[in-house]
Amino acid sequence: MKYCLLALGLLITPLLYASPDKIAENCSEWLDARKQNSHGPSLNWLQGFVAGYNEYKYAGKHPQGVLGTQKDSEVAAWMDSYCQKNINSNPRAAIESIIETRQHVKKGCPVRKQSGRPCIPAEEEKQPELNQ
Repeated sequence: MKYCLLALGLLITPLLYASPDKIAENCSEWLDARKQNSHGPSLNWLQGFVAGYNEYKYAGKHPQGVLGTQKDSEVAAWMDSYCQKNINSNPRAAIESIIETRQHVKKGCPVRKQSGRPCIPAEEEKQPELNQ
């Protein structure tokens, strides 16, 4: 029993002194993290947010979801561009804005034909690249 408590104490001690990863709360923090190359935790959070959207809400056909890419460098470059234009914004607002502009809108038939046949669905627009 003594050894179990000693082992538990040794395992818990480092956890008490571990600091959590810092995630950028606004665009100026994001840009600072990019300059210091410490943007990894924030980028992981952003991609997790998008992954949740893709899993539960995205209805488009792109195999890589609403952003059209899963490359860290492309997402980070887009975030850099957004934050330079919207310095008072934050990463959550950034991701929500790109989701809003790139989300798939399912177009239905405005009027059902009298013959009972369904109308021909409209062609889906191709999504532009992330950094365009």
